[in-house]
Formats: sequence, C-alpha cells, structure tokens
Amino acid sequence: MAIADITNTIPSTPQHHDKPLERNGDAKQSQSQSQSQAREQAQAQAQAQAHNEGEDAGWTLDLPDTEHVRFFRATDWAHSKLGPLKDWGHTLRLFTRMLFADSRAACLWWGPDLVAIYNETYMPLAANIHPMLMGSTFDESYPDLWPGIAPYFDKARSTGRGVDYSASVCLMVERAGWREEAFFDGNFVPLSGGPTNQPEGFYNSLFEVTKQKLADRRTMMLNRMAAIPHLTPKVVTEHIISTLETNPNDTTLAMLYEVDKSSEPTVLRLRGHVGLPEGHNLIVDGQDMNSPRGLIPDCRRAGSETLIIDCDERFDSVIWQGFATPSKHIAILPMTSGERVFGYLIIGTNPHRPDDETCYQFLKDLSRMASSIISAAIDAEESKTRELQLQNDLAYSDLKLRHLIEHASVGMVHASLEGQLLWANHHYYALSGGSQEDHAGPNQFFDAYLDEDIVKAEKLWDQLVNGINHVNCELRLKRLYTSPTGKTEPAQLQILAFPYRENGKVKSIMACTTDISRLKWAQNFQASLAEEAREAKRQQEAFIDVVSHEMRNPLSAIVHCADEISHALEDLQLKCPDIPGPCLDTLTDNVASANIVIQCANHQKRIIDDVLTLSKLDSMLLSITPSAVRPSKLIASIIGIFDAELKSNQIRSSITSDQSLVELNIDYLYLDPSRVTQIFINLLTNAIKFVKPSKSPEISICFGASLNSPRSFFPTDMFWASRGDEMADVTLNTEWGTGEEVYLTFTVEDSGIGMQAKEIHKIFERWRQANMRTHVKYGGSGLGLFISKELTEKQGGEIGVSSAPGRGSTFGFYVKTRRVERRPRTLGELFQESGGVGRAPQLLDVLLVEDNVINQTVLGRQLKKAGCVVDVANHGLEALEFLDRKNFDVVLMDLEMPVLNGIDAMKEVRKREQEGMGLLGERVGARLPIIAVTANVRQEQIDTALAAGADRVMQKPFKAADLVYMMKGLVPQVGTPSNTEPPTPGLDEPVKELVS
Repeated sequence: MAIADITNTIPSTPQHHDKPLERNGDAKQSQSQSQSQAREQAQAQAQAQAHNEGEDAGWTLDLPDTEHVRFFRATDWAHSKLGPLKDWGHTLRLFTRMLFADSRAACLWWGPDLVAIYNETYMPLAANIHPMLMGSTFDESYPDLWPGIAPYFDKARSTGRGVDYSASVCLMVERAGWREEAFFDGNFVPLSGGPTNQPEGFYNSLFEVTKQKLADRRTMMLNRMAAIPHLTPKVVTEHIISTLETNPNDTTLAMLYEVDKSSEPTVLRLRGHVGLPEGHNLIVDGQDMNSPRGLIPDCRRAGSETLIIDCDERFDSVIWQGFATPSKHIAILPMTSGERVFGYLIIGTNPHRPDDETCYQFLKDLSRMASSIISAAIDAEESKTRELQLQNDLAYSDLKLRHLIEHASVGMVHASLEGQLLWANHHYYALSGGSQEDHAGPNQFFDAYLDEDIVKAEKLWDQLVNGINHVNCELRLKRLYTSPTGKTEPAQLQILAFPYRENGKVKSIMACTTDISRLKWAQNFQASLAEEAREAKRQQEAFIDVVSHEMRNPLSAIVHCADEISHALEDLQLKCPDIPGPCLDTLTDNVASANIVIQCANHQKRIIDDVLTLSKLDSMLLSITPSAVRPSKLIASIIGIFDAELKSNQIRSSITSDQSLVELNIDYLYLDPSRVTQIFINLLTNAIKFVKPSKSPEISICFGASLNSPRSFFPTDMFWASRGDEMADVTLNTEWGTGEEVYLTFTVEDSGIGMQAKEIHKIFERWRQANMRTHVKYGGSGLGLFISKELTEKQGGEIGVSSAPGRGSTFGFYVKTRRVERRPRTLGELFQESGGVGRAPQLLDVLLVEDNVINQTVLGRQLKKAGCVVDVANHGLEALEFLDRKNFDVVLMDLEMPVLNGIDAMKEVRKREQEGMGLLGERVGARLPIIAVTANVRQEQIDTALAAGADRVMQKPFKAADLVYMMKGLVPQVGTPSNTEPPTPGLDEPVKELVS
C-alpha cells in the first residue's frame, strides 16, 4: 500500500455518474451546506458531552483561540481512550500545544490505541472522516489502511526514529468547497517523555508537494512523447495518443486530427482518440474544414492559435479518463510549424486542478512538443532526399527540446566554444534587449551587458570553456528596467550556464537566463524603506528627547520653588511661633497654592511620560520600579488631584479601607506607585465622565489586601480581561526585597450609565470602546483601559469590570506587592547601619554640575537649606577642575551641557579613579558617588548614564527631599542636619534609584 494513502480518505477515482464540480455552482453550495450542518451537529453533540468538564480543561485556554481549537476542546474526550483533558499528562499536553502551533497539516496519534488529535490545516485532508476522527483510533477511522500503515508505526517504535514517506498517489483535498488533486510528503515521529524506542505517541506531519509532483508527471509524459520510436506520421500519431494515455489525470479525453491538404477542400483525418465510445457523435472522420459536425467548427475557429472551450452536451457519454469526472474545459491545440498547420490535438483538461497559469503552460508545452514531432515526421515523409540531414537535425532538435523542458519558461541559448550562437529562443532575445542579428557575430552576446559587468561575464565564460560544470551568476544589462515607482535602472539577469559534453569533452555551452530586475529592485526598495524607517525612528526618539528635556527642565525649577514655598510656613513657625492670624492665613493659602502648583507640575510630567508609555508597552521597555508606599496615603494623594473636578460637577465620592488591611497589618508595601496611579487616573477619569449625566452622581473607592486569593475581593460576576503573554514575576527582583507577597486590591464603583454584556468583552482591547456612541457622546480614544490592562499584568495582577445598563459600573484591579522590612528612619540609624562608630558627621559636601542658571539657583538654595555645602559648576570641564582642587562627598551631574556633557565627564572621572588620581582625597581607591540629574527618561538614556559611571539616576522634575534622601543612601557616613525622611510617593514620581 502507498504511504500517501495514510490520509487518503476520499477515493481518488470517483464513480462515473459523479457530476462536475463547479466552484460557484449550486452543487458546491448544497454540498458545503450539508457538510457544514453535519459538522455543526457533531460539534454541538461534542460540546454538550464535554459541558461537565468545566474548568478541568483549563490548560487548553493557552491554545490559539480558533474555531478548530474550540471544537477540539468541546470533543467528548472523557469517553475516548485518552480520558478527559484534565487527566492528560504533561507530555501529551506539550505536544498538543505544538500540534496547534504547527502551520503544517499534522495529526497526533497518541497512546497504544493511536488516538487522533489533529490541527486545522489537517482538517481538509480528513475530509468526510472529520469531525468524527477527533478522539478516534487509527483502526476505527481507517480500517482499510491499517494493515499497510502498521509497519511504519512499528518501525518508528522499534528504532526510536522518524519514518519518512513520499506521495505516490494523489489525495482529493476539499478546499473552499472544491475538490482538488494534491500530493503530500510526510513522516511519523515517535514522541515520548522517556526512551524514544518506547514512544507514547507519534507526530504525523504532511508537506504539500503538489506543484513538484504535477511538474514531474507532466514532464515525464513530455519526455516520453519526445522519445519517438520512428519518424513516420502514422507512428508519431499513435505515439502521441499512447503517450497521452500514460497521463489520464491531465488528459481525460484525447483526439488527434491530421490536416490533409492533398485534396480540395482541406480534409481533417481522425488519427486516434481516447475516451470516446464506439458510435459517439464526436467521432467524425474525413470531413472538410467547413463541416458543422463534431468538433470541426471549433478547430476551424482555432486556426493556428490555441482555443479553450467549455464542456457542453456534445461530450455526454464520454468515458472520461483518470478521475472519471467530466472536464470543465476542452483544449484545441493546433500543431504548427511557422505558418503551416499540420493538425489539431484535442484534450480534456484536469477536472481537479484549477485552470491557472501552470495549466496553460502545460498546454503550451504539450502543443509545442506535439507540433515539433509531428512536423518532423511530416517533413521526413515529404523529403526522402534529405533523410540523413533530417535525422541529424531532429536528433539535435530533440536534445535541445529536452533541455528546454528541464528549464521551461526561461530564456535559453546554445553557443559554440568560439562564441557563435547556435540557437536561442525568443525569450532569450527579449531578455537581452537585442535581436537575432545583434548576436550573429562571435562573442557579440557580450555587448548586451553593462560595460562594468563585461569583465565578469568574460571570466565566467572562460570557466565554462575550461570545464566548470555549472556557473550561476547575476549580470546587469544595457537594457533599462522601469520600476513600479517609474524610475529606470539597468535590467538584471540571473544566468545558469553549463557546458555540453560529448565523450567527456566540452563541445558547446548552454545557458538559461531569468529576468530578476523586479526582484533586485524590490530588495533595494525594501532596504531603502528599512533604512528610512530606522532614520524616522531615530528622528522621532530625538524629537521626544528634546521635547522631554526642554519641558522637564523648567518643571524641575517649578517643583523646587513650589516645594520651597510649601515648607516656608513650617520654617517660619519654627523661627517665629507667634505669627499674626491674618499673616498665618495668607501663608497657609500660599502653601496650599504651592501644593497645587506641585500637583499640576506632576500632572504635566505625567503627560510627558504618557508620550512614551504606549511605545514602551509595544517595545517591552516599560519598567516597574518599586518604592515603599502606604496604600492609604497613595489613594488619598490620587483623589486629591480630582477634588476640584468632583466638587465642580457635584459628584459625591467616598474612600473605604477594607478590614483586610487591619487584619493583615498592612503598613508600607513595595510597589510602583506611578504605575498604580496611572491605572487609577484612567479609571477615575472614565468614572467621572460617565457619572456626570446621572441624577445622583457618586463614585466609591475601596481598597484592601489579600495573601493568596485576590479575586475573592471582587464581585462574583466580574469579567476579567484576558491575559496576554506570560510575564516574569517582577517581585522576584532583588529591589523588591524578601518581604511577604501581598496582593493589593482596588475597586472604583460609579453610578453611571453602565454597559451591556456584549460591550464588556471588548473595552480592554486597543483602540476599542463599548460602542461607537460612546466615542461620539463621551469622547476618548479607547486606549486608556488597554494601557491599564497591560500595566496590571506587568505588575502580576489583573483588571476587570462588573456592569449592567443603568446600574453603573465597578472596575477592579489588583497588583502583586511585597511587605517592606523596617528601614532606618534617622540619619543616626543610617550611619550605624553602614558600620560607623560614634556620632555621624553632619555636613554633606556637594558639587552641583548644571548649566541652567535657574536650576542652579533654586536647587542650590534647597540643598543649602537642607544643610549641604554646595559648589556649582557650569559644565563637565569646569566640574573636573573643581575635583582637582577640592574633595566632595557626592556629585550631582546634569547630562546635557555645553563644552563637556555629563556622560563624557563621568567617563573621565571613572578613568581618573582607575588611574589613582585621588579624586576622593584620603579615601584612596574609593569610588566618588555620582547622581545623574537629567530630563532624559528613555531607558536607553538611563542605561547610557549608568554605563558611563553614574551610581544613581534622578529624573527631572523632583523634590529636593527626594534627592537628599538618595544622597544619604549613597553616602550614609555623611549626613545633613535637616529632618529629612524617606519621601512618600503618591502622585509624585517615585525616586528612581537605578543601581549600576
């Protein structure tokens, strides 16, 4: 039995009473509908039987979300020999995932009974066995094939290696309601979690080789046709008919007419036919060209050109060869030589292959072959005096024809060793851009190539003459090629050349040429597009860098000044306890205004950060940086930014702290407050937008904590957004510490318009909203919830929603955090923890390197108020001069500066340290702490600063307290007298303590 029969479940020879298959006919529609109904019934039964499995098959949810996977999941596996999906072993699950990820047609035969599991590409090969094949054993599905296939399983099982098989017969594959002849190669690969010679199952994959098989079959027939036993018209016509019978699939019907011009008018002689029963109305012989009988009118209409006609009622009762299925079209192929017509070859085309360019090329080659041999035979019959010369010419013509068949549809040329063209087809002249006369002289074919490539062409010619078997090269022509963009450039040829030998000696050179101008243009065009894309990306990043830098610098000064104003009242109360009431009220209002300025500055900073958020999500560059945060203070600071908007819209709001926070003793947690804030802002913005129209607008916020089951905190009907690719657990990084894992949960409930169930499923998709009316009435891009979903998943959590029309919505999310171990809160503790003895020093010597005069003034004043000794350098070169004259405890280095930028300055500092140039005075060999203070916030820029020698990176804008706290962490043995505690991140961007 042929190995390709493993999946050949449809007979390759249908019964004679089968009707022709029409791609757009009623028969196809009826058949497709009946098959679809049968499959839907089978799938419905399987889904009903598998309903009780519930979430037991949860591992299958990771499979691609396709209709075929859902059909697989709904199959009644509990009643199969593999058992329910929940009981499947790790090995079977692994290879099942591989099966559904495979783009090839593949089937998994698992277990001692060889139970079938197959992917969607394999489904057309299963044909009418689908859907019952899923979960059935091999011998149940293919009882007739089992005796011939069992040895392949046994061989693979005994050797522990895959067994290949090649297609020998065709498969009838149904594609879009159309049955096509197709060929497949494949193999059986043993699979096991243990020894390979003890497989648990077999992986059967198929590779389609239809084009190769069809080409081989048709080429073989043409080769047989070219092998003429005797050059006489009678033998040739019989030979053509007998050769056509060797390929019944491609020539389902054949008739051969010879034109007899010996009488007037011209008569058609029927020299042979295949598929016509005795007495059939198409058997017409000895009729003149004007006869209306049979197919003579079609031959007359064809003249000297190929004619394709539809199969009509005249072909009823034909005994169709091959598939026994009527052909859709009949080809009238004139056999010609020059202007002379020798006869007509009439064939039925393959009913199970499309009438495409490959079919037309086959008809063209068949017509050319039949024309060649029939003309040769007739010429031999008419000219006995030139018999010897004709035999030599025909032998040479036969040899050229064989090479032409091997290298079809390309330019071909045959040249002597002296460079004289012996023969070339018209396609060669068309590609070279010259006529036959232009190539008449010795080596004149070199003139077609571009002057710069002639030396290369001559070198290749010498190699061929000296016996090199094959030369494959690309040469440019003087002929111009017009690209799709309208530009002209030299055309290019790919040349495959080889010597022709007789008795081992090179006699001549043959070559095939192919026009690759469009391909080369496309390669260059794509390379140009890629370079333009890279340049556009570089310019975009440069633009974002400039905008971010120029916006962050003034924001930094705003934050510093507002921060100084907000602390002015506290400083004044320490110095003057008895402040008059009106003055105290005014100062209090100023502090409140300063806090609003800080909040607005932080809001503007977030807008700048959001420019990068989506691109970072797409590029997997979004970082999650933990800070010690009190959840209650975080929520309060977030709500503070919306106070004015809530009051102006008369929206009631409430914040509820769940009892779980007290029960679990939640104080400080490690989390990324900026990312949680970003999610909250999206949810609150949406809630405010949708509660404005309600009669009693209200927003309720609740937050709590859970150690192991965060979903239990939320409503039971909560719809959770589908998770993306599995992400690494961020809390395992060292910067998160080793505290206990805690899930922090949040809900935002509103009294807005609510949503329908069908709308809920798409709101977390990119650029999607509940419906089109949402965008028209409320605005928005549909991107905020998508970003929120991505941010929650990156923090080990989920986001979901519970809603009903007219009853408002409840959005909830949770993130994974860790408890914060106790940290030193005072300068003395920091000093003792670092190994210091006695009282801690109280002065911090700081070198501020900043070219912005405003930032120099504001930040310098803030640092001095914190008790630091500050020296200011305007650029990197000036900073190096300061370091030569004085020792500092820490350097605050801006990156974008004239004369010498911060990156190069830090490199020079680290270089001097390695060379022992004493930048730290008595602390020989120690490292000078450097904090990069910059408005450049892309991860690549941060990485560049760390690589250049920065110990930390502080992003603008920031509060002076945050910077002082970071400096304490770098230099714990030196402090400041100010009562500076670790900052509590809220709406403020957390301190970026990025360790090199």
